[in-house]
Amino acid sequence: MTLNSLYLKTMSAAGIKYAIALLASLLLALTVVGQSKDDLQKQRDELNKQISYTKKLIAESEKTQQSTNQQLLVLNKQINLRQRLIRNMSSEIDEIEKDITHKQEEIVQLEEQITDLKEEYAHMLRVNYENRRAQDKVMYIFASDSFYQAYKRMKMMTYYTEIRQRQVETIKSTQDELNGAIAQLEGTRQEKQSLVSAQEEESSKLESDKKTRQKTLSSLKERESELRKQQQQQEEERQKLNKAIQRIIEEELRAEKNKNNGVYSLTPEGKIISANFEKNKGSLPWPVLRGVVTMKFGEQPHPSIPGIVITNNGVDITTDKDASVLAVFEGEVTQLFSLPGAGYNVIISHGAYRTVYTNLKAVKVKKGDTVSASEPIGTVISEGGKSIAHIEVWKVTSTGGTPQNPEYWLSKK
Repeated sequence: MTLNSLYLKTMSAAGIKYAIALLASLLLALTVVGQSKDDLQKQRDELNKQISYTKKLIAESEKTQQSTNQQLLVLNKQINLRQRLIRNMSSEIDEIEKDITHKQEEIVQLEEQITDLKEEYAHMLRVNYENRRAQDKVMYIFASDSFYQAYKRMKMMTYYTEIRQRQVETIKSTQDELNGAIAQLEGTRQEKQSLVSAQEEESSKLESDKKTRQKTLSSLKERESELRKQQQQQEEERQKLNKAIQRIIEEELRAEKNKNNGVYSLTPEGKIISANFEKNKGSLPWPVLRGVVTMKFGEQPHPSIPGIVITNNGVDITTDKDASVLAVFEGEVTQLFSLPGAGYNVIISHGAYRTVYTNLKAVKVKKGDTVSASEPIGTVISEGGKSIAHIEVWKVTSTGGTPQNPEYWLSKK
């Protein structure tokens, strides 16, 4: 083998190694970006779905011909969703820009690689031209000192021809790869432009929602005296519900302690249910098929009345008219009672935990029933253009019951 052919072989191997390393690094970078873009796309789709639902709820509530706090709560939720959607789009645009940068870098590197390959191929042709007499096939082979040498010279010339052919194929495949990268870059740029336009449209809708909210607030302000009376009544009803739940839990505790010589202790079955309930924290099914949280857990300002703070021991989920309310976990119905303003109320025991479902106009279970997760237990009250399912989660210990934030237990939507 001549020095020139050895040089060409070494250069070809180095070029292939370089291409493989380059492609691997680019694929890794693009894979990470792609996964992030996929996640953001899923989040965007879910946010769009929730916004469509809040628009439906607002349209239904507007049929009452009078602004209500519930309309304001749903509108606030929609504004929050739009703000999250715009932030999501910004993140998605950032990822697309990273994708464009990676693609541009890939194109530059492919162009450089094609230049190197063409130069390498040109060098091979020059060497072949310069040595055309010495490499005349017949004369070169017949000039061999032995049969073995003639065989080696034939193999070398065949291999040299194969190298040139592979070089041509490599140039062609790299050029095809470059053309594909350019096409992908153009598609990604169009995707970015489409998303930027969608974000601008969403920003315009956000401003419209904010104007509607201000208009609703002004309308409610004119009825502040009436709304304060309603709030006072609702607070009294909420306190009655809290006291009823506390009393029921205390009665159950006393009964349990009386059975165990003054000690609160779960049965083996109760311990298993409690453990399973805890294992499913953050993934419990929702108590309605469709809905949005319009009143969160804990203390929060009243949506329209200044100076009023609402303490919520659960979450309020605005849902469809006459929606079915579902059990979030398997358990036993331990209490069923009614209260003015709260309708029917169902308490289900899950070992050391209780879930409470209120604001039901009809129930499908009775005390002592065993229910499964997602089993219908009643129908939500729908009146005044609103349908609100209220759910609470309580943890029971030897000293009493403590309300938990249901959003920590329910699956994320």
